[in-house]
Amino acid sequence: MPRPSKSSTAMSEADPTRPRRSTRISNRQVQGVSADPRQPPTKRRKTSRKDSLVLGSPLCGTECTEHPDMTARRAVLSKANFRRSSRMTTSELIKREGALLSREKECNLRAQQLDERTQDLLIREDEAAAKLSQLAKKEAQNALGQLEEHFTCALCYEVMAYPYSLNPGQCGHTFCAICILKWFFSRLHRVCGGWHEAVDCPICRSVLMITPDRVPRSPITFPFVPNRVATAVVESLVDKLASSLPVVKQEDPEALRISDSDKEGRKRKREVAKLEDLDCSPEVDLDAWREGGSMRAEWLKRDSDGKREMNQLLSSWSNLGSNDFLQLKQRLEV
Repeated sequence: MPRPSKSSTAMSEADPTRPRRSTRISNRQVQGVSADPRQPPTKRRKTSRKDSLVLGSPLCGTECTEHPDMTARRAVLSKANFRRSSRMTTSELIKREGALLSREKECNLRAQQLDERTQDLLIREDEAAAKLSQLAKKEAQNALGQLEEHFTCALCYEVMAYPYSLNPGQCGHTFCAICILKWFFSRLHRVCGGWHEAVDCPICRSVLMITPDRVPRSPITFPFVPNRVATAVVESLVDKLASSLPVVKQEDPEALRISDSDKEGRKRKREVAKLEDLDCSPEVDLDAWREGGSMRAEWLKRDSDGKREMNQLLSSWSNLGSNDFLQLKQRLEV
């Protein structure tokens, strides 16, 4: 076995990472290069881009089936094949057109049925609105009837506003606050400012307690007592009259696709019109008791005036003199 030369030994010692000469020769043989440096190296054929795409190898010469260019090429070929396979024949197109036509007929029939149902629902809604308005009118008429029958003032013949009874309550008659004040101060003498005659109930003639001339007076001598039960009932009935006739909002029939050729629908519309024109009781001016109506405005004014005057008189009753009574009588325009 030949010994290594001193030069090679020196180079290996200088660069320990450098492989030995025998290892380099074997590596060249494996890679296809001649181990003999005197023989020329074998020439390799250069592969073009087209060949690399067809063979499935990149330009570097090594085999690679997952190359991006090759993947795109395969996707294009698969799409082309799918288009060729998805072409339909004439018979298939005719069948498909027939199926679409039948589907269109079904949709039109369903749309017609929906229009008929919508028309029926609108007619029923009109009937319900007419019945609701009738019920509201009945309720308002009943409330107004209760007010006129049980809570009418015997002095002004109107619905009581801020009701007050006489003291002592031997008779139990109740009147409007402003009405009973005017009646009471109508018996006051304009000259002396006192009551020289007996003051009695305007209905049953029950004599009231005499108002003493000396001050301070006792609160027991105040000739009026508030009727709180009547006040609560009257206020609730008047409020019911104000909100008893709601305005029912109806949808515009032109906003929906509805056919007007349905005879049954026309008959129902005529019935609704008859229900709206039908009155279950004699004509009563209910609109005057609504918000902003004349009767309601007048009642509110009498209520506020009676409350103001009665509260002022009650708060200063103990110390009022004849001149004060005369001024109150003049203010009430008795």
